Amino acid sequence: MVCLPNAAAAFCAVCRTAVTMTIAAAACLHPVALQAQSPVNRYVAVDYARLDNPGATAVVRRINTASEVAGGYRADNRKGSKALLFLPNGVAEEILNDPGIDHSVIYGINDLGEVVGSFNTEVAMLPFRSVRRIGFQPLSLPPGANGGLAYAINANGEAAGYASGVAGVQAVWWTRTGAVQLLQQIGNVTTRALGLNDKGDIVGVSGDATKAAVVWPAKSGIVNLGTLPGFTHSEAVSINERGDAVGFATGVGQFPNRSRAVLWMAGGQAGQDLGALPGGTDSRARDVNARGEVVGTSTSTDGNRAFIWTAATGMRDLNTLATVPGLVMTDALSINKNGDIVTVGHDVDPNEPAHEHAEHEEPRRIVVLHPLP
Repeated sequence: MVCLPNAAAAFCAVCRTAVTMTIAAAACLHPVALQAQSPVNRYVAVDYARLDNPGATAVVRRINTASEVAGGYRADNRKGSKALLFLPNGVAEEILNDPGIDHSVIYGINDLGEVVGSFNTEVAMLPFRSVRRIGFQPLSLPPGANGGLAYAINANGEAAGYASGVAGVQAVWWTRTGAVQLLQQIGNVTTRALGLNDKGDIVGVSGDATKAAVVWPAKSGIVNLGTLPGFTHSEAVSINERGDAVGFATGVGQFPNRSRAVLWMAGGQAGQDLGALPGGTDSRARDVNARGEVVGTSTSTDGNRAFIWTAATGMRDLNTLATVPGLVMTDALSINKNGDIVTVGHDVDPNEPAHEHAEHEEPRRIVVLHPLP
């Protein structure tokens, strides 16, 4: 582990030049705890990264119990993304330091720090797993497939994702040893596995013209979770140890892009509409932890806002629970077993009305929220 060598050197260079990406807590500097100013402050916020260059982009996906954040970084739109782990000790760890790979992203991480994602070749994107003691490992594909992607990894080292090829796009999972297994399909349609828990339950999406959230209980069979009344499509993206799944429903009449966050409780219950923040119509759930806390994004009177939902409190704007001067958190991507949340957001222009910020989110920031005792 070093401070961003080679392809990721843009991070360290920015610490000196402040041109591309200033890292507040994820690369060359020590973590910075931001002092929240809120009468109902429930979190301590730690600034992990800041993107000052409009051409730079960051992918943020999951956080584990060590507060390691999985994702990737691209300095500008002329270059590929580099798979990175943003670490709480002030280092951004590059996973694939190979000059022959110019695009890679981490999508999943477990509590051991093992990660999965995708990398490119001249032909297609391919899935990989990386274990710190062993290093980078390409994952195998089923016969006839020439590409794929790994989205999630559990504590047992099992991974889930999809493979693509002559048979179309098919949901798959990988054993600890890297052997690939096809997941059951409903007819000859596209399936993608997007999340799994430590028990081996896998969630994802099935369908082409009409998409349906599905679960593969213990990696066998397939169950259509359904969608919300009045909606056309659904997608499940995360599942906790109890078997509760979250995702979103989309498509309402004349509003094909309308979306609502959904919780499917374990036991086959119908999906629950988690609503939207005041003044909003759309929301999406990104993750759910073992305590049933759900995080995601919602529209609101003030624009897009990161939220947390619990059965006791309903949906709440995270900006009201960890207000940091000059920062608006627009999306909460993941929540771990401890309740730590990784969010993304942007600096606020005090001269602009609040509702206009959604279209002006530069520079962007990655912030981790740690719950107060």
